[in-house]
Amino acid sequence: MKLDGSKILVVEDNELSQVVAKEILEYAGAAVVVAEHGKQALDILAEQSFDCVLMDIQMPVMDGLEATRMIRANADWSEMPVIALTANIDQHYRDMCVNVGMNDFLAKPIDPDLLIDTICKWL
Repeated sequence: MKLDGSKILVVEDNELSQVVAKEILEYAGAAVVVAEHGKQALDILAEQSFDCVLMDIQMPVMDGLEATRMIRANADWSEMPVIALTANIDQHYRDMCVNVGMNDFLAKPIDPDLLIDTICKWL
């Protein structure tokens, strides 16, 4: 599979989106851990290493933009790919994602092939 050996953190507050992303990624061979918000993602990143983060933008506790700012501020994580995964697809949101240091931007609903191809591009 395309993502064999990859470890991916999915940061998503919507349970259905968590399940969909996890199933697609695991089918492609990745090991997946799910966080429900940005604060939980940072806690998980402090304990485990990942090859890539899929980051929702709008979440409770800590949104994806703030979490990405904190990821980029940490030297251990500064080069790790962070890919936005959001229903907000207008240019304003794309610009905000780029400005906080996200590597790429994917729209929901998730296109499985595009998701896998995008992750492969950054790994």
